[in-house]
Amino acid sequence: MMMRALVMAAGLGTRLKPLTNSTPKPLVPVLGIPMVAYVLEELRAHGIEEALLNIHYFPEQMRAFASEWNAAGKKPRLEIQDESALLLDSGGSITQAAPWLFADSSTALICNADVIAKPDLGALSKDHARLKADHGVECTLLITPHPETGRKYNGLRRSVDGRIEAFVEKTGVADPALFHFPGFYLLEKSAVAGLPPAGTPFGIKEKLWLPLAAAGKLGASIYNGTYLDLGTPEDLKAAEEFLTREKSRA
Repeated sequence: MMMRALVMAAGLGTRLKPLTNSTPKPLVPVLGIPMVAYVLEELRAHGIEEALLNIHYFPEQMRAFASEWNAAGKKPRLEIQDESALLLDSGGSITQAAPWLFADSSTALICNADVIAKPDLGALSKDHARLKADHGVECTLLITPHPETGRKYNGLRRSVDGRIEAFVEKTGVADPALFHFPGFYLLEKSAVAGLPPAGTPFGIKEKLWLPLAAAGKLGASIYNGTYLDLGTPEDLKAAEEFLTREKSRA
C-alpha cells in the first residue's frame, strides 16, 4: 500500500494507571512488546513504508522509541508529530498532519496505537474504493461484530449497501445488530478541506464522521478477525492470556 499512516499515540492512558504513571500508553508492554509495535507490524505487513506518531505524554520516551525503531531499519519508518504543548485530539491531529499524510496519495490510513488486531487492510482499501466510486464516500471505518457492543462499547449501525447509518450510544445492554469500531479507517484528502484549521483541537467524530454519515458518505468495511482492546489493566491481562494461548497452539 503506497499510502501513509497516522498512528494515534498521544493519549494519556488514564484508564491504564498505574501502568502509565511513568510510561506512555503506546509503550506499555504486552508480553514484553510495546503495544504500539503490534500495530506497526500490521502496517509493515501491508506494505506501508512510512507512519507518523503523534505524541504528547512522556514525549521523550516516544521519541526514543521512534529513534531506536528507525536506527534498527524497521518498517514503517517513523516520523513524529509533537503535541506535547497542545493535545490536538482525534481530529486536530489529522489536520496538523495533513500535508505530510497526503504528500504522495489522496488517501491515508488512520489507526489507534492501543489495539491488537489483524485487519486485512487490502480488503479495507478495496471496500473504500468501491464505496467511493458508488456513493462518493470520503471515509471508510473498519467495523467488527463484538459481543460487548452496546454494553461496554458504543455501536455503529451499517446499511445494506455498506455505509454507516448511525452512531449508537451504549445502553448497558449488548446489541448484536450493532458493530464496534476497532480503530482503523481510511480517509480522503478531500474530507479534510472542510475541517477546522491546523492547530485547532477537535474530535473527528463530531466534526467529520457525523456529518459524513448524515450525507451518506461514511463507509464501513466489516472485519471478523482478532480484536483485543488494551484500554484497562484487565483488558491487558486478558490480551496477554489470549496471545499466550495462541502461541501455544502454533
